[in-house]
Amino acid sequence: MNSDAIILDMDGTLLTNANEITEPLKDIVEQIRQQGIYVFIATGRTLKEAEDVLPRDFKVDGFVTANGMSVSIGETPLVEHVLPKQVVNEVVSLARKKHVYYEIHPIKGKRYVLKKDYQVLLGHLVEPKPASVEKNEWFSLHEEFDKEIQWVEELLYSNVIKMYFFSRDRLRMDEWKEELSVLQRDYDFSMFSSTNHNVEVTVANISKATGVRKLLEYVEIRPDQVIAVGDGENDLPLFEYVGYPVAMKNGSHVVQRAAKEVTRFTNEEDGLYHFLKETFLS
Repeated sequence: MNSDAIILDMDGTLLTNANEITEPLKDIVEQIRQQGIYVFIATGRTLKEAEDVLPRDFKVDGFVTANGMSVSIGETPLVEHVLPKQVVNEVVSLARKKHVYYEIHPIKGKRYVLKKDYQVLLGHLVEPKPASVEKNEWFSLHEEFDKEIQWVEELLYSNVIKMYFFSRDRLRMDEWKEELSVLQRDYDFSMFSSTNHNVEVTVANISKATGVRKLLEYVEIRPDQVIAVGDGENDLPLFEYVGYPVAMKNGSHVVQRAAKEVTRFTNEEDGLYHFLKETFLS
């Protein structure tokens, strides 16, 4: 398979459920880069969230973060969007009214939440883990709740790159998505879910696909010469854009149906490593 670039999702693809990259996977990514093939990351995480879990010696050629809200290649920023203040205000106000777990992610610095909402959010994370919540999402929420969230007295609505929402109850999350859809009649924004228990709000008409398009234009590569690997519904616009979309075995059925290939192993079985080895080094 001829390819000039490969796009990698993080959670459920590059990362294990404990937010780690295996040594064999780290090594093979570097071998691919040494062949002159670009390796880019496209993730729903902000750049800070991505850098917090990636090993310091793990190198890629560029990032699409926050589902296309920020794009960079090397040290060069190509795109940086922020949500309108009014959208942030309206969406967060509704989330608080409905007691939905929320996080506000700025361009720089830690995500933040109102201090007065601490107990409400904590209630979403009570053990045991609901069976339908993915292990990596549950692990990340618990790991980051006290370490990464800044608990503030007053919310700031400027320079926000995304808002993240979670519910331990899948039906309640479906209801929240419907409520956001109603809000979209009056306010322009995009929604993406990486699991059945979350949704993220970003600028309207922005996605991983729009971010990757900026990267490919910069390095002058056609999308039909690109492989993309992912597992979540936020990867679907990217799957439609690139020439060869690949779904992880642990990905949802809708994602697998949109792919041209499904990996033989899950992210917990080093599925991305095996796919890359068979594709690029066999």
